[in-house]
Amino acid sequence: MSNRVSKQTARKDREINTLALSVEFLNEEADMPCTRCFRSGKKCLMSADSGRCSECIRAKKSCDGTRVASSLMNLMKQEKKLEGDEDQASEDLLKLHEEMAALQTRLSEAAGRLSRIRKIRSRVREKRSEATRRGLQEVEQQDNLLSMLDAHENALVEDLQVGHIPNDVDWSALGLGDDFLNASPLFDSGGTSSGAVEH
Repeated sequence: MSNRVSKQTARKDREINTLALSVEFLNEEADMPCTRCFRSGKKCLMSADSGRCSECIRAKKSCDGTRVASSLMNLMKQEKKLEGDEDQASEDLLKLHEEMAALQTRLSEAAGRLSRIRKIRSRVREKRSEATRRGLQEVEQQDNLLSMLDAHENALVEDLQVGHIPNDVDWSALGLGDDFLNASPLFDSGGTSSGAVEH
């Protein structure tokens, strides 16, 4: 029983060795060595008909040579795609920076215009307020002047009344000329001055 197993094992070993030799005979080095060959520093020889390299065939182990190459290709494709994505992201970022700079410029200009408008508006408001105060002051001065004139007129009329000056004075006889031709009587019928009645 043990001889039969031993013979089968020996035959299997010969088949494996023959398969490994056939792969080595073609001397086709893999584009990407498998992990075993890479770690041992050996050439990774692999044929198109075999999914394992000669070293992995002899070691009766699975070979990741094709998977490594495939993974590398995928990684290279992914890296290439990421490189393109990075370039696009850089372009988008640059564009956003330019847009932000333009927006910042417009904001600064708008802020400057707003500041100037507010300053001008403040000056206009101050001038309007000053003009209002000046107008009120002039009106008040005129009112005061009229009050003073009324008071002065009343005082003169009282003096004339005390001097028994007639109501219909002949102003030309007093040498006042034509300026008083159309002057109103000194007193109204009630005895008050014409200025007092009007005011």
